[in-house]
Amino acid sequence: MTVHLAEKYSSKMDVAFAHGSYTDKFVNRDYDFDGVQTINVYTPTTVATSNYNRSATGDRFGGNAELQDTVATYQLANDKCFKIAIDRGNYLQGALAKKAGQVLRAQMDEQVIPEIDTDRIATAATAASTNNQAVSYTAGSGNAYAAVLKASAYLDEAKAPINDRAMFVTPAFYNEIKKDITTGVYANGYNDKLVPRGFVGELDGMAVIKVPSTYFPANTLAVIWQKKAVLGARQIHKTDIREDSELVDGAVLTGRFIYDTFVLAAKKKAVASITGTTPSA
Repeated sequence: MTVHLAEKYSSKMDVAFAHGSYTDKFVNRDYDFDGVQTINVYTPTTVATSNYNRSATGDRFGGNAELQDTVATYQLANDKCFKIAIDRGNYLQGALAKKAGQVLRAQMDEQVIPEIDTDRIATAATAASTNNQAVSYTAGSGNAYAAVLKASAYLDEAKAPINDRAMFVTPAFYNEIKKDITTGVYANGYNDKLVPRGFVGELDGMAVIKVPSTYFPANTLAVIWQKKAVLGARQIHKTDIREDSELVDGAVLTGRFIYDTFVLAAKKKAVASITGTTPSA
């Protein structure tokens, strides 16, 4: 005898957990790309001071040095999009599970926002390496906090403001830092203050943000930057739900995003990273 078991699909969708952007609050948006793909930014070249000559019969300032400058060019390179169709028949016959608004939200949370965050972290990590501001860390060495201090010192040497600094860390490296502070030589001075506050919120004046390791380039455990140093350029950030497409009877979800990340030339020393083999979780 054949037994046919009933099947049913829930009208509620099971979507992956999403965090939203990890980096959005910590990028510079001072420069305007409206109407253009490329902008040129001038950086003036300052001059050293000299001794004022009180007895000179001519120019007591020592002559005129014409202002010089450098020009950095920033060109938007990322032009990304998506398109998803939800056929009306599939929607009506699929227990109304494929709701356009929910699908669009999932697309943004699972694809678009992580891609932009990943681009920002990778750009900062590359800049830190290029400018010799990458601190090497050996997993399990007990020097995690020392590596953070060394990376932060690069920003100090660049005279980067303490406020609006952020450190993005992998969960595994965060655990190394926490273990180092709560059990090592720093424990007495920090346990009472940081552990009750959850610690992940702030360290030495920097916001500390745990980010999934998949957002980081290979062998990068953390990146630190001052907000003004990293330009999060965004020209188009648009999503649509269209019900009147000539090609599909149903809803068509589209999105287009023109964006890019730049480390500003005059502020490139306000970016640092920590590199090494990934610690065990």
